[in-house]
Amino acid sequence: MINPFKRLRKSGDYSASSHKPNIRKSVLEENFSRLDHVLDRSEKKTIAIIGQPGAGKSSLLLKLTNGQCTPKPVIGQGTDATDWSLDPQANLLYDYNGSLYIDTPGYDTLAHPLKSYRDYLPFDRFDVILFSVRGKIHGSDEEMFESILEKSRRTSSIVLIRSYSDDLTDEEKASIERDLQLKFRYTRYNIPLIFVSNRYGEGIDELKKVLEHKNPAKDDLS
Repeated sequence: MINPFKRLRKSGDYSASSHKPNIRKSVLEENFSRLDHVLDRSEKKTIAIIGQPGAGKSSLLLKLTNGQCTPKPVIGQGTDATDWSLDPQANLLYDYNGSLYIDTPGYDTLAHPLKSYRDYLPFDRFDVILFSVRGKIHGSDEEMFESILEKSRRTSSIVLIRSYSDDLTDEEKASIERDLQLKFRYTRYNIPLIFVSNRYGEGIDELKKVLEHKNPAKDDLS
């Protein structure tokens, strides 16, 4: 059986922006293209955190890097502080322990429309994608998950994260698990689900163990 998640060696440039028509890009799209260019020349392991606005992505980055990544992310109160839509030289990468982390802005907002992610975010440059959700799952979340699968499942490992799991009971977790399975059918692709609490540290050690491997959760797919 062919491993649908196996990272392929690229024989050409199949990046998100390599075949785009010569049209004027937004600042966000220019930053996505710049990220593609930078990662194309990097030999480091790349870990992208993608998620809803306010899904705890920057706090998760701090937890995973023990607060030692360079530079430090800006933590917003209840919403995303990460903005790639204004500054064409916005910081895109966080370096820690030989890996590059990408803390992407929350998608499906006026400043960060979903279409720009689908068309220009270089999904295929990421070794690992952490897809973080919280609360109610919206149509935009399902669309983003589909984009992740379509554009990166042969080049990246994917982990589904349910953030803000601070005080969930086992019964509540089981209910959320069923809902996420209904929306994403993630078990169909052998994608692990990890409940994470940035406040109490739940799931962080488990996630760190996953990230220790270049291609986590792929051994059972061959």
